[in-house]
Amino acid sequence: MQSNRTVSLLLLGIGVFAVSSVIVQGQSSTQSKSIVNIDSQGIGAHGYDPVAFFTEKTANKGDSQWQSTYGGATYYFQSNSNREMFDKDPSKYAPQYGGYCAMAMTMGKLEDVDPSFFIVLDGKLLFQRKEKAHMMFSKDPEENQKKADANWAKFQDRASR
Repeated sequence: MQSNRTVSLLLLGIGVFAVSSVIVQGQSSTQSKSIVNIDSQGIGAHGYDPVAFFTEKTANKGDSQWQSTYGGATYYFQSNSNREMFDKDPSKYAPQYGGYCAMAMTMGKLEDVDPSFFIVLDGKLLFQRKEKAHMMFSKDPEENQKKADANWAKFQDRASR
């Protein structure tokens, strides 16, 4: 009898741990289908203005007073005009690979980024996680982009199941 109670308590403890792990990660079954690099408040691109990478060719922090949501992430902009540009064509300005590191994606991995390491290639915004990844990606950007695109398609396919 004592053995059954111990097993029951053990199973209850495992169940509580499993449920709390999902809650801590903040993912429900519907959220896990979206592959987007966001912070705990749902902010993408670490709060940087995605339009500024194209127009100013630099990483500039956005302001929460000008924001827009696209693809599961909320983006901040440094001006209303940048937000309006984004809203007209969000797929043009949103970072590729859900805002994850393009070099890591060439290896089939999801890695966080430092938006100060970026490249706009063929009209697409690609972030890197650090300077070394940025240098590696830049050695053969077209080939690396092809590899990253292929791996990203696999991630999206798995997430849609």
